[in-house]
Amino acid sequence: MNIKLTLSINDEIVKKAKRISQYRGKSVSKIIEEFISLLPEKEPKKTSSIREISNMLKNGTAIPENIDYKQFIREKRYQEYEEKRKQ
Repeated sequence: MNIKLTLSINDEIVKKAKRISQYRGKSVSKIIEEFISLLPEKEPKKTSSIREISNMLKNGTAIPENIDYKQFIREKRYQEYEEKRKQ
């Protein structure tokens, strides 16, 4: 069952949403519905970068020397996200 919902959104975002909608051939409502359906009900507990790297080392993840740790963590999180999404 569909229910009408009124939102207050920045006008530039509305314009962008309409362009995306037209490009994808889907309504703005459908795009927002699909996006929200991908969000978890609860956000995972946030951990510090140091704790996250420490956990990776404990799990045997090889961390190369001279890396951007923030970028490394972003890439690992994205890999985990992709793996979960495929399930």
